[in-house]
Amino acid sequence: MSLFDLTTKVTVITGATGVLGGAMVRGLAWADAKVAILGRREEVTGEVAQSICDEGGEALALTC
Repeated sequence: MSLFDLTTKVTVITGATGVLGGAMVRGLAWADAKVAILGRREEVTGEVAQSICDEGGEALALTC
């Protein structure tokens, strides 16, 4: 896992509420990155961020 260890990294994913962006943001959170989730729909960005936080990750929902 050390090859994919992102413990000290912060990532920003635009379109993170879609299928591809959602998979990317979950994968980055699984690798211990802090993730900023950017999307157009406030309720969906919040749901994605909450699901990551519920699994022990760190996520911030940003509507833009």
